[in-house]
Amino acid sequence: MSLKYLELKNTSENCSKLIFILHGYGADSNDLFSIATYWQRFLPDAFFCVPNAPNPCQVNPAGFEWFDLMQTDNDKITQESLVSLEKLQETIDQKLDDLKIEHNKLILVGFSQGTMMSVQYAIRQKKKIAGVLGYSGKIYNYELLEKELISKPRMRFLHGNIDEIVPIDEMYKSVEFLKKKDFEVDCKAYESLGHSISPDGLSDGLDFIKNLTS
Repeated sequence: MSLKYLELKNTSENCSKLIFILHGYGADSNDLFSIATYWQRFLPDAFFCVPNAPNPCQVNPAGFEWFDLMQTDNDKITQESLVSLEKLQETIDQKLDDLKIEHNKLILVGFSQGTMMSVQYAIRQKKKIAGVLGYSGKIYNYELLEKELISKPRMRFLHGNIDEIVPIDEMYKSVEFLKKKDFEVDCKAYESLGHSISPDGLSDGLDFIKNLTS
């Protein structure tokens, strides 16, 4: 079953890129939709989709989760993430088909748990996507990533240096791992920023997206 999502259509006649924005744990599509409305002014040829994760959040029933962070069984967490990935796959495939857009014009943007999902989705694709932009995130399961690694799209990680939810060291560890796997990946840390996205981060992310498909 496909995911429910909010969408923001391209404002130019030509739709040449598809951008999926994935929310974090306990949030929903409304939380990050403002990013799409802001970026749309600078990316008129982009079609934005902001889906809800498939599962109601165990901690915040008003929000959603890609996998249960309260779960202590790593095998169950992995299985939940794989089920979510399959639903995300179906949703993205359908949208690419509807818009007649190729994978190399697809960009995934994630926040926190949404970054974890974006990275795992991207590396398992037989057709390489344009890139992944990850805010306040990391690789969640290194073993699963290595097992499923097929594709190596460009990636950028942006992170606050006082993030209390996903420590910045986790980002550096992820970036170092990807570099050793020959990914084209870079990162940036923001001073005095916690688990959130700053205006500078939005601008830097926009620049990354523009460079991906220019």
